[in-house]
Amino acid sequence: MKRLRISILCAVAVLGIGLGTYLVLANDEHGHKKNVSAAPADGGPLSNATVSFGSWRTPLDRFTAVPPPSANNHEMTPQIATIKAGGTVNFIIAGLHQVIVYDNGTQPGDIDTTQLTPPAPPLPQLITDPNNRIYRGLDPRPLFPTTLDRVEVVNFANPGTYLVICGVLPHFQVGMYGFVKVLP
Repeated sequence: MKRLRISILCAVAVLGIGLGTYLVLANDEHGHKKNVSAAPADGGPLSNATVSFGSWRTPLDRFTAVPPPSANNHEMTPQIATIKAGGTVNFIIAGLHQVIVYDNGTQPGDIDTTQLTPPAPPLPQLITDPNNRIYRGLDPRPLFPTTLDRVEVVNFANPGTYLVICGVLPHFQVGMYGFVKVLP
């Protein structure tokens, strides 16, 4: 009986030490770890923004048919999103749109709209200008017409003002662009 009590006490001690070690390490990893990434540590204000990249007009019944281009608002809302350096922007994409981000200081007039994908009628061409481009999202044309709506999450590590355009040529031409302002 004495051996059983000692064995139980030893097992409880080992479990206690193991559990204590686990809790200390878990607390260190999740609560007290130094910020080793560029992301805002608190996840608080301005660590994340949501941008609507196109939106469906109502009334609309997408269940029964592929919506025509006129059923979509080809705009970025809000036109200026503000986050902290290291934060992210969730681009909620509604329709045939492509998110392209250009580096700090790039303006809409800097985009070379003669650099395009080959024609793929009846779908529009996409802008391929690589100058100062830091992110190019999915080509939406292969997704047509079934999975156009999606989310792309983009991280912005450094302060600056970044141009975001719709790479679908006719959408950019009608003003579908905006900016992400990244604060220090």
